[in-house]
Amino acid sequence: MGNKFTRNTMKITAIYNGFKDGTLVVDRTYQRKTVWGVKDNIRLIETILLKLIIPEIFLWDFDTDPNNGATITHIVDGQQRINAIFDFIAGKYKLQKKYLTDNEIIDEYGDKYFEDLDDNTKKSIWSYEMSIIYLDKDFSIEEVRKMFYRLNLTDYNLNEQEKRNSLNSKFGTISEELANEEFWSDYKVFSPRDVRRMQDIEYCSSILILAREGIIDQTKNERLDQVYKEFCEDYKDAESDVQKVHRAMELIKKITNGETNGFVNKKIQMYTLFSVMFDFVENNIDVSESVIQMFLTFEQCYTIFKNEYDLQGETEEERKVLEYLKKYKLASSEGVNKLSNRMIRFEVLKKILLQFDSIESKVFELIKQRMEELVE
Repeated sequence: MGNKFTRNTMKITAIYNGFKDGTLVVDRTYQRKTVWGVKDNIRLIETILLKLIIPEIFLWDFDTDPNNGATITHIVDGQQRINAIFDFIAGKYKLQKKYLTDNEIIDEYGDKYFEDLDDNTKKSIWSYEMSIIYLDKDFSIEEVRKMFYRLNLTDYNLNEQEKRNSLNSKFGTISEELANEEFWSDYKVFSPRDVRRMQDIEYCSSILILAREGIIDQTKNERLDQVYKEFCEDYKDAESDVQKVHRAMELIKKITNGETNGFVNKKIQMYTLFSVMFDFVENNIDVSESVIQMFLTFEQCYTIFKNEYDLQGETEEERKVLEYLKKYKLASSEGVNKLSNRMIRFEVLKKILLQFDSIESKVFELIKQRMEELVE
């Protein structure tokens, strides 16, 4: 590939105008979503106000607009810094004193928005020269993605999923499409931080693997890395795998009556629910009214159950319910991604839903009442 790049500088005003007219863009296929918090943004603006150097931005002349001949330039690395600057200019945050470190900056600019700054300070921000590395236009998209990946291999702020995403794998693309479905927001599974750090995509990748291969150990994400590379260029089973996920989603909606709560919006419990619903799909098991009732009762019991409760079952059925609750609770408390604990949760939940051992929902109701008495 060679050292096909040049160094230069560009004023913030020129970068800003490039965004406005569409000639400077972020390629989401290898760039991560916005991650920085307010503190990081403020510290960057403070650095600019101090007229110190900030890390360089990597740009690549990707294409030419056929209508006007303008060069379309991609930001290969530096999205966080640019977003921080433009958000400040747009008035989205102020320079909170608690995050500033320089006493002179605190005294002069503390708790001010961009619009509160004097004209000379505003001009100094607009004219600030950012260090730019231009990649040669002859770079291929594959070379640019590889460069982005290499740039961030030693970046401790870039997590493993963000590195996987930079590979532009077909498997990753399908995982991202799945992560964008309303199902997840309906059940409040992902936090805004999860989405910013692509943890939603990583989770949906795990659900796709669950649909394909069954329950696996994910104390380490070696299998995720392998699948992203294995299905980098082609993912032939994508349609059938996604269909299976959608069928499981419909069963989950049915068993939960479409309602979210403190149980199903936990990632480990949603994973377990998917594992059981995939089993239902494969074995043509219907989510009947009795299954729905059993799930609701189990869910309520699990929520208030604690392993330290000194409860003794008065009947064989009650002792079996307490054993189930203890096993499930323990498997949800530590090592939650270990194969053994995932299997325990799967087996316990499936047995409860299908009323193995002739355990009816009324037994859970009795246990629930006794636990509520302990809480009182």
